[in-house]
Amino acid sequence: MAYSRAEGFNSRALSKNIIFSAVTFGLNTLISFFITPLITGRFGSDVYGYVKLANDFANYASLFSIALNSMASRFIMLEQTRGNQAKAQQYFSSVGVANILLAAIFILPSALCVLFLDTLFEISPLMVGQVKLTFALTFLNFLIQLIFSIYSNCYYLTNTLYLSSLRTSQASILNAATVLTLFVFFEPRISYVVLGTLAATAFTSIANRRASRRLLPELRCRLADFSPRCVWEVLSSGLWNSINNLGQLLASGLDLLITNVFIGPVEMGYLSIAKTVPNVLISFNATIANAFSPNLMRLYAEGDTEGLKDAAKSAMRFMALFVSIPNAILLSMGVDFYELWVPGQPAAMINLLSLLTIINSCITGPMQPLYQIFTITNKVRENALVMISYGFACILCSYTLLRLTNMGVYAVVTVSLVGSLFVATLYHLPFAAKHIGLPRLEFFPEVLKSILSFVLVSALGLGVNALFDLSASWIGWFAGAIGTALCGFALNFFLLLKAPERRRFYGMVRKALGRAPDGE
Repeated sequence: MAYSRAEGFNSRALSKNIIFSAVTFGLNTLISFFITPLITGRFGSDVYGYVKLANDFANYASLFSIALNSMASRFIMLEQTRGNQAKAQQYFSSVGVANILLAAIFILPSALCVLFLDTLFEISPLMVGQVKLTFALTFLNFLIQLIFSIYSNCYYLTNTLYLSSLRTSQASILNAATVLTLFVFFEPRISYVVLGTLAATAFTSIANRRASRRLLPELRCRLADFSPRCVWEVLSSGLWNSINNLGQLLASGLDLLITNVFIGPVEMGYLSIAKTVPNVLISFNATIANAFSPNLMRLYAEGDTEGLKDAAKSAMRFMALFVSIPNAILLSMGVDFYELWVPGQPAAMINLLSLLTIINSCITGPMQPLYQIFTITNKVRENALVMISYGFACILCSYTLLRLTNMGVYAVVTVSLVGSLFVATLYHLPFAAKHIGLPRLEFFPEVLKSILSFVLVSALGLGVNALFDLSASWIGWFAGAIGTALCGFALNFFLLLKAPERRRFYGMVRKALGRAPDGE
């Protein structure tokens, strides 16, 4: 039966990946929960904004490496499947050496950026040294990631993605331990946040290299195997992925920079705080969605359109099972949360910015598995052109609103929100269906169910908030939030999932806990 073959969450590997992703999500949330109020309380919201801005600059630089690294595993796996091990080794070495050369090229512009940072942005004279150190450490972290990135392909090439999630969970623990230790035993500095990330990156890089040698002993990064032609083949194929990411960057990745330049560093700090929780949630959603990619790829390769449709819909329902709950809690309890979390900051304003940043995930969250369809059907170029157009339109609209209205920072996040909804409903949803031979409205019902879930869980959260004073203490807030989340999950479990999916989900949980054989 096609449906059972297509089901996306019936394997032990997938359940492990989800469990480890949840652990990583919890640890990253824990770091933000404790560190953000420490920084904002001691240094102010504007200084906290520079931590996020440093990460944004590293993301800008990563556009140059995405074209090379996003397609590396595809070329290596293709040659391995064909039995051409020498060619696979050539691609592996070529990408690895190219990454090292690219990292060397980035050293000079990174150093210049740090050196003249106080001329590029408005920074308090007392904090110039710490902000520059934060940027320097962030750039160093990026360079280490780039140099060792070739080794992270070992998990995809050997179909052991859950091991990658395990490494990420371990790195998050190290990150949390490092940051908390530094803040507890030493005078607080904003650079400690990046030092924790740097420690986690160093651990992950070493672990990935060791895993690559164990899982793929036949592949080594050797200068003798470097081939400019192989580099060009991978680059020309992955260029559209860089263009796609550039579009996403223009749409929402420049918001802190735009806010600093056109509005001010204080507002940038507020937006940075507001994006902390949404960014963790978005990363979590993307990680979970990636777990479904190998199954979708296999079904497409087999020509099983019906199975691919069922798998994609099932993955969408599974994603919707979770995405509406944190959105609903932010809507119904967000102001109380920010009053407790960052006292002294404008809680209502920050919560509204958070909502405008994340609320679109009620639609885009369940769609995460569909983005893979554009890759497996080789529509990357088409998708990239749409995304780059969307990005430039967002920049133009944001600039226009900032010049002609008094919306301020709200203009920046509102444009991104409206634009993402337009692209999702007018392009990604209908064309994902079209590219696999389905009616363009095929996936819309799953999104409508996600929206209904958000409305119902929000109503539940508002009811809880009306009955109890959640701003009185953290105990009261967490009790209300956890109660709402559990009731919302139970509601979604029966509203969104079909009976066979509910049974499979239960089996997945049992497998993750080691209480059922993998073949169950």
